[in-house]
Amino acid sequence: MKESFLHLVWQQQLLNSIELCTVKGEKLKIHKTGFLNKLQGPDFSNALIEIEEQKWAGNIEVHVKSSDWYAHQHQKDKNYNNVILHVVYEHDVEVFDEHSNEIPTLELKDCIVKNILKNYRSLMEVPQQWIFCEHKLKKIDAFKINNWLERVYVERLERKVDDVASVYKKCGKDWEATLFLTLAKYFGGNLNGQLFLGAFAQVDFSVIRKQMVNKTTHSFLYGLLGLLESNKVEDAYYQSLQKEFAYQKQKYRLDDLKKFQLHFYGCRPQNFPTIRLAQLIAFYEEHLAVFDKILSLGNKLNDYKDLFKVKIDDYWQEHYHFDKPSKKSPKQISKGFVDLLLMNVVIPVLFLHAKTQGEDDSFLLELMYEIPPEKNNIISKFNQLGIKTNSALQTQALLTLKKEYCDKERCAECTVGIELMKS
Repeated sequence: MKESFLHLVWQQQLLNSIELCTVKGEKLKIHKTGFLNKLQGPDFSNALIEIEEQKWAGNIEVHVKSSDWYAHQHQKDKNYNNVILHVVYEHDVEVFDEHSNEIPTLELKDCIVKNILKNYRSLMEVPQQWIFCEHKLKKIDAFKINNWLERVYVERLERKVDDVASVYKKCGKDWEATLFLTLAKYFGGNLNGQLFLGAFAQVDFSVIRKQMVNKTTHSFLYGLLGLLESNKVEDAYYQSLQKEFAYQKQKYRLDDLKKFQLHFYGCRPQNFPTIRLAQLIAFYEEHLAVFDKILSLGNKLNDYKDLFKVKIDDYWQEHYHFDKPSKKSPKQISKGFVDLLLMNVVIPVLFLHAKTQGEDDSFLLELMYEIPPEKNNIISKFNQLGIKTNSALQTQALLTLKKEYCDKERCAECTVGIELMKS
């Protein structure tokens, strides 16, 4: 039994008894179940109940057992002094608040609609599968699933927007700097993203912008990442960048730069930090004032994609590392990576901008519906279970659904789980 299921039962009053009573036999009426609280404190706020014709307004706390109140130390927490009803599946002990006031208790064990409880157990109390509902998923109407996926995607987007907002605040609410740093982090990938962000954030963006204008970005950014430290490299291009960065460090008084140890092991060659940085630099040397340009694009997906069609420096067409020539191969930004940049950087940044300016953001969801669906093992498994994916919005939502709901057994908070329990 999970508390999230009891939250659902309480919130939707899935009870088989019209005349409820507390465990002490007092008549209980529910006027307002309250609002579910996902932060610290009681589970539901602003509830209104009536016990023996006396109305009470306040908070509701939900537990599997009454004794969980003490296990969670609520009797010592002033935030729980306004709890007017303790809702539990099984009552095993009386509970008191910080001031030793006894809190009325409603036991749900014999009150939950039998069919709801049966379906819940049928769903959750089965041998471990990939997801609990995998053999029942096809019972759910596709329209309901698609609506749910859009809501889950918005949850995912809001988390990404929060990350962008943090960068926006740290760089003085400069949109160009925000976009650059967020792009840099994504170009760095899972292994080096934080290193890219940390290296470039330690210098005021106005200095980086000057290098873009002067076409000296290569030396500056490779230098900030610590890729120009060796004096043993005999490569002429490397030495020219090293010399230029030494001058830049002196000019901008960059004496206390942090040291960064980039990761190559575990990366595919096309994802090496040297190559990803070359792509980022090419993008910015092709487009100055990138944020303003993106703002002007409107709702045509191909216009956004065309921005990333840039020519990478010739040196990197024949190198993956400095001073180590390789077979010539194109290093342009791939179509798949462009889609990821749009999903994970451009759209969240534009969403935050629209939010701060009070502007319409609906076209951003439309763009997500136009981006092709991702392909990976998780998406393939959902496809096998009958969920069809036609867009990146749906695949992004499914990745979040699996990680944040299925893997955490939050079935009672999921539209699919709720539909199966109520069927």
